[in-house]
Amino acid sequence: MPPAADVIQLLAKARLFEGVSAAELEALRPAVRLRTFPKDSHVFREGDPGSHLYLVTSGQVKIVKVSEGGGEIVFAIVGAGELFGELSLFEAEGERSADAIALEPTDCALLARDPIHAFLLGHPTLLLRMISSLVGYIQRKDRAMAEVAFLDIPGRVAQRLVDLAESRGERVGEGVVIRIPLSQRTLAGMVGASRENVNRALQRFVELGYIRQARGTITVLKQDELRKRASR
Repeated sequence: MPPAADVIQLLAKARLFEGVSAAELEALRPAVRLRTFPKDSHVFREGDPGSHLYLVTSGQVKIVKVSEGGGEIVFAIVGAGELFGELSLFEAEGERSADAIALEPTDCALLARDPIHAFLLGHPTLLLRMISSLVGYIQRKDRAMAEVAFLDIPGRVAQRLVDLAESRGERVGEGVVIRIPLSQRTLAGMVGASRENVNRALQRFVELGYIRQARGTITVLKQDELRKRASR
């Protein structure tokens, strides 16, 4: 876990606080708490009080809604240097609308609601940026609903692999390695399909040479072909 000083530097690089100096962000230092979450543990659960903003300092977290039968809808994957938990910050009795689960051993900095409110009120530009962040979240949900309505399962899997290659990928040799622990269950939750159907789509993409699977990782070899499949 990095010291609090490093957390302030990370906050200064986060999109929400872009343009705010680390010196200005020192005002938030007393609000920072540091916590470590083991792999597969809950950072918070749906219905918990929405009392803190979270900054991932290392590791990765998935934001997910889990059905009574154990099915998942994955709304987002959040990595180091990224914020989450902002949706419920502006409701007086705000509750979490989804679960947040560590995909791997993960360290987070927690910032309490009231100090965040006070800081944002002193920086109106950040309030507008927060609104933009919330709008983006709604747009991503709308896009996911449209994909379920208009794309078949292989098309949705192809689109998500393209998205992940662009946002979480690292160029290694002939392909782009997706640098998140991407189980079939998590990927199924991201596309709104069963693990069996997602596995069939992945196997087909392996046969076509679009991707390579090894040791729990996916390497995208032909991103343009996946993009074409997603547009059909």
